[in-house]
Amino acid sequence: MKKIKTIVLLIVAIALLGSAYAWFFVWNKPQQNVKSATPIPVQATTLFNEYSTNEKTANAKYIDKIVEVSGTVSSISKNSEGKTVVLLKTDDLMFGVNCTMEENTELKEGETVSLKGICTGYLTDVVLIRCYKTK
Repeated sequence: MKKIKTIVLLIVAIALLGSAYAWFFVWNKPQQNVKSATPIPVQATTLFNEYSTNEKTANAKYIDKIVEVSGTVSSISKNSEGKTVVLLKTDDLMFGVNCTMEENTELKEGETVSLKGICTGYLTDVVLIRCYKTK
């Protein structure tokens, strides 16, 4: 009976430690300050071509890093959360660099812009989140 109590207490202690770790280091992880961070500068066409050529190498270079991407606005839309999503043109006619804006910014299709955000990878478009207009 004493052995069962010890095992149960050990399991409960491990569960509590795992929950504490998840709470402090996963769910409440401090966010990067995108506005003040020094970004990796890149053209939209270059970023897209690097991902479409070799996603693994591009991920090593850009994933979870702050990138300042420059290019021409192809389209502007709203996502399900009501945030503005800007698609920057690339050499590919169908896909580009998809930037979800953190703030509402006056942008127009055809305008050349620089946007700074966190690169989250490649899903037919290169995806940047928490973006801000820099120029």
